[in-house]
Amino acid sequence: MQRTQVFKEIVFRTLWGILVVGTVLVSCLWRESYLLLSIGIGVLSSLELAAMYKEPWWSVVPLSAVVYVVTLLRGIDSGLIVALVLTVLTTLKLNPNQSKDRFSVLVRLFACYIGLSAGSFPTLQIQLGSVEPLIVFWLAIWIFDSTAYLWGRFLGQEKFAPFISPGKNLEGFVFGYITTVLGCVLLSVWLREPLFNVFGIVIPLAGISGDLLESWAKRVVGVKDSGKLIPYHGGVWDRFDSSLLASLAVLVTVKWL
Repeated sequence: MQRTQVFKEIVFRTLWGILVVGTVLVSCLWRESYLLLSIGIGVLSSLELAAMYKEPWWSVVPLSAVVYVVTLLRGIDSGLIVALVLTVLTTLKLNPNQSKDRFSVLVRLFACYIGLSAGSFPTLQIQLGSVEPLIVFWLAIWIFDSTAYLWGRFLGQEKFAPFISPGKNLEGFVFGYITTVLGCVLLSVWLREPLFNVFGIVIPLAGISGDLLESWAKRVVGVKDSGKLIPYHGGVWDRFDSSLLASLAVLVTVKWL
């Protein structure tokens, strides 16, 4: 009975994962659909954040939305400045000596982070200029996530974030990183695009950081998943935690190059 349940969970988890991957890949083909994808990720992740911390949605979603729009229209620098200003202005009446108010400040910081990162999705699409590098960006994220999990499952022993994310280990990260770098190098040679080598270096570091940041946000309030919208995967923020920070990091890196 237990084996049947495990098999069923693996099958349905895989099917839902394929559905999410397919949705992302199809959205990459058109600017409008990718914009809608980024809006959906930003809004739903913000709603999950509000629910986790038991904050009213109207104190979280509009804040994230404003930062998203500014980032999309004026760039990361302007988005970051607006995020900091709004965080200060919306917390003026909060008491830092009260734990509930400290949580409210934390929620606003996370809301701004979600808006800034979600806004980087369409901005990165414009910066990359074509569908091919955008698809490779997502492939690099999925390669790292899946190989880090598999390597860690079979070889992992040393936990490097036991209180934030007990399931992650150093062996999984290292071998997942190496696999992602090699995969991006092969894609770079095959498609003759040196930028993909940069993807292989930046995306695993940013991806694991985004994952741990979201795990930390959940541990503060003692929840396992950010939501239940995607069966067997958790919430939207759970599913796109790595890509949110990875998109932001790649966008900054591309602008520097």
